[in-house]
Amino acid sequence: MNNVSLIIPLYNSAQFLPDLFENLRQQSVSDDIEFVFIDDHGSDDSLQVARTLASEYRLNCVFGATEANGGPGAARNAGIVLAKGEYIAFADCDDALDPRFCEKLYDAAWTANADLAYCHIQAIEGSRKSIWRNPIVESGDFNREKRLFFLRYYKSYFTSFIYRREMILREGISFPPKRSAEDSCFLTEALLCARTIAVVDEPLYKYQIRPDSLSQAKDSGRYIQRMESFDALLEFACEKGIYEADKEIIDYIYIKKATLGAIRNRPGSKRKILSHTGDQIPGWRKNALYRSDWRLRLALLVL
Repeated sequence: MNNVSLIIPLYNSAQFLPDLFENLRQQSVSDDIEFVFIDDHGSDDSLQVARTLASEYRLNCVFGATEANGGPGAARNAGIVLAKGEYIAFADCDDALDPRFCEKLYDAAWTANADLAYCHIQAIEGSRKSIWRNPIVESGDFNREKRLFFLRYYKSYFTSFIYRREMILREGISFPPKRSAEDSCFLTEALLCARTIAVVDEPLYKYQIRPDSLSQAKDSGRYIQRMESFDALLEFACEKGIYEADKEIIDYIYIKKATLGAIRNRPGSKRKILSHTGDQIPGWRKNALYRSDWRLRLALLVL
């Protein structure tokens, strides 16, 4: 069994693959990593290019495909099915990993016997670089106090985590079949279910911010898909029997990441978004965490 399966969707990615494979080759424990590429049926020759480079670089690569183009979440779900590693991780073709990303996160997870291990992200936008930090909690037991603190302040950088594959499969965690916020919901479900956690206090994932990327897009349907992804999160929490116990924090996450995020994407639909929030979370304005977060309240007021 490999230590880590790194799942990478392929969709019109051919131009990024030479740099990606050079970056993957530099992983300090590349022999212990399974690279899982999932073709999501773009219009270029990404799959053929990836196969050729995998042969040239002699990396341990597995190839699969979605049944039809379904977006990055569908591709990642297909990758989870194929993965055989003790832990799974995710990367996008136009990003890069620190050479010790897998090694450091796996070592931290192994030492703490952790369901999740995480680091920080280096965000790169042209010549500008910044560090996006996750909250810091002590490695080990992910008790209620730690969980509530983390969930209140985390930023949804799902690629800065590795996930114990057995936990993901046991808990039925998957990406919602949407094209917005599906990654945030996957991470939130994992955080709700994890029993142990480990931290590497370094920025080991390099995220390229591109104006033309899907994650930066604003269109008439994207905000709806964001709301529907978080609707799926509420449904997951109810099905797992954890919603009532953690209602305050889960509702707060919905307001902060679904409601505010959707309004930022489509401010002209604010009334419709707030109505949808009210349908999903009756009396959401009375949420104690929302009421104590003046920045969130102000943002919802002025947008």
